Amino acid sequence: MIANEIAEGVQFTVDHNGQITSVVVDPKLWQQIVVALEELEDQALVQALQSRLRQGPIASGALHWQDVADQWQ
Repeated sequence: MIANEIAEGVQFTVDHNGQITSVVVDPKLWQQIVVALEELEDQALVQALQSRLRQGPIASGALHWQDVADQWQ
């Protein structure tokens, strides 16, 4: 998603002084924005956990998949 695509899917409401008072976003564009924000959030989480992941499974306190999977059943 680039700035031009975003600008095409947005409408602005302005007051009598020309000040923007609200923004209307196309639903499809809004969904794309939400997905992009979720991806950024995931990337930030991975970045924050990089040092812990480099320690390896035992030192980082990783759980065995089967132990976790058994709790879901």
